[in-house]
Amino acid sequence: MLRKSFLTVLVLLACCVVLMQGMPSFRRERCLCTSWEESVRKNLMATAQYYKPHSRCSQEELIVTLRNKRKLCLNPNGEQGRTIKEGIMKKNNAK
Repeated sequence: MLRKSFLTVLVLLACCVVLMQGMPSFRRERCLCTSWEESVRKNLMATAQYYKPHSRCSQEELIVTLRNKRKLCLNPNGEQGRTIKEGIMKKNNAK
């Protein structure tokens, strides 16, 4: 009886582990950008973040935060986007 109960609990724990692996985590789940700007006036920019493609989003994303706290997506393949992306990557490689 004890052995049967132990095996039942063990099987239930194994099922829980398998189910938890399939659950979404609290990280970014999908692409943040659905539309892109080709350029932004430099004096309006506060910060920029670059995200490489990953398992949940197959595209590069360059998110610019403006001084008024508004966020927008900049085309990472446009002229201004490439310049900003390269600057971010150089800064990250220097660390």
